[in-house]
Amino acid sequence: MSRVDYSARISTFAIIGKFAIALIAVVVTQGILSFKFKVFGYFDLPLICSVFYGFTLGNPIASILIGSSLGLMQDSLSGAVLGANGLSKTLIGFFAATAVSKFAVDQPVTRIFALFLFSIGDGILVTILGLMLNSAGANAMYGCALSRWLLSATFNTLLGLVLFGYHDRWSDART
Repeated sequence: MSRVDYSARISTFAIIGKFAIALIAVVVTQGILSFKFKVFGYFDLPLICSVFYGFTLGNPIASILIGSSLGLMQDSLSGAVLGANGLSKTLIGFFAATAVSKFAVDQPVTRIFALFLFSIGDGILVTILGLMLNSAGANAMYGCALSRWLLSATFNTLLGLVLFGYHDRWSDART
């Protein structure tokens, strides 16, 4: 094995390792903040990251892997039905990556609609899966789901726009 192959392999593992640590940090941060402060229960950082990587990578397979790993980690920490967020984030990552070829996702208006609709879709899908798989006592928890979806979609859209704007400024500053 040549020296170039060895350094390329280490560089690839370093990138994958840093990426995995960042994904874990997003989910743990979401869990800690939503446990400590109730208002952060309306934010969904893994959803925003799934949409972000779907938009920036434009690769549906990579977005599926990122969305499923974020969703399953979120399920394992949140106590929700295992797999509900995993499926939801997987589908959202896929749809965000395929939207890159159809829409100009670098425009703020497109990002607003996408983040808002993906947040509503995530809430609907997770709620339906939770109702299908939970016991009959779960109906009381989902009684005010529409207002929760709208509030969560609004917060996710605002936070997503801030994070997208920060990314745009940071990437423009580097070029």
